[in-house]
Amino acid sequence: MGRATSRVTAGRAFGGLVAATAVGAAGAGAGLVAQRRAMRRLQLRPDPFAGEPFGSLRGRPVPVRADDGTRLYAEIDGDDRTDLAVVFSHGWTLTQDSWHFQRKALRGLGRLVFWDHRGHGRSDGGARDGYSVPRLAADLGAVIEATVPAGTPVVLVGHSMGGMTIMRYADDNPGLVGRKILAAGLLCTSSGGLGEVSLGLPALIARTSHRVLPRALGALGTGSGALEKVRHLGRDAATIVEDLIAFGPEASPAAVAFCEQMMTETRMDAFADYLRSMITTDVISDCASLAAADTLVIGGENDLLTPVGHSLKIASCVPSARLEVVPTAGHMAMLERPGVVSDHLGDLIERARKTGLTVGGGL
Repeated sequence: MGRATSRVTAGRAFGGLVAATAVGAAGAGAGLVAQRRAMRRLQLRPDPFAGEPFGSLRGRPVPVRADDGTRLYAEIDGDDRTDLAVVFSHGWTLTQDSWHFQRKALRGLGRLVFWDHRGHGRSDGGARDGYSVPRLAADLGAVIEATVPAGTPVVLVGHSMGGMTIMRYADDNPGLVGRKILAAGLLCTSSGGLGEVSLGLPALIARTSHRVLPRALGALGTGSGALEKVRHLGRDAATIVEDLIAFGPEASPAAVAFCEQMMTETRMDAFADYLRSMITTDVISDCASLAAADTLVIGGENDLLTPVGHSLKIASCVPSARLEVVPTAGHMAMLERPGVVSDHLGDLIERARKTGLTVGGGL
């Protein structure tokens, strides 16, 4: 199947992403046969990361309380370091463990902080009205306060929803950007307009989906308690959709399975309400506040969820930004081409270190 055909198929599968994950409704008859064949093809794909111990890397746990009292979970690698802190924010339906390869590659470059967004991983959920990008920006502020010593300069790194979190945090705290926040790495993310992403759908179907999906997500979040009990039944269907939409054509089956596991373990109300927040917010950030920081924007060539055009838009709003596009990678570039992503982030961190030495650190 050609890549163009795959894009259309992936787009048509998007409506099934919520249903497959939430309800676990695998097809019957011919549909079930097709699903099994798709799983077989995925499992037979060459896998450079077979046997990789995803999710096994741990740091020192640090308790964090958001300003509304929600308990957030964070970990620190290299907590003896006060010269530079790098704070990683993960994407929608993932956890801090999605930075598995970067955590290995970048250890020793500073104080590395990883945290789970509310409703994800080991963090608590909080109230449903807290599942929004503006709330995540406040949560990031609480994480920085709890994990980064005073006077230590900071690099912020975010993937997808984590990148949106960083942009909103910079908007809310412009006085810290360029002074305490020296650099930002934005990976496969968007500054807005996600409600118009077609995922390869024909225009008429895409427009209909844009009208219907927000209401459907609202209903899904409301009924999340019941759906939590049955969502595990459709793991194969969810894995296939994850591979089609979130990854490029050469993705590791082990990495796809790991992302499906993280998605399945994400609270259903968080799953639905964060997506609703992202696709109904026309302007997540104008990115202007990042102009004072060394900004790196990384896009995936085959990203269907936050297409490369979104990375180009962010870079155009931050004239000094560096833009890198990772060949063949989809939305999960850090798990598909980990060496490329880690090298770019390592360069960003080293530039920030030199800047910190020049300006004498942050606050």
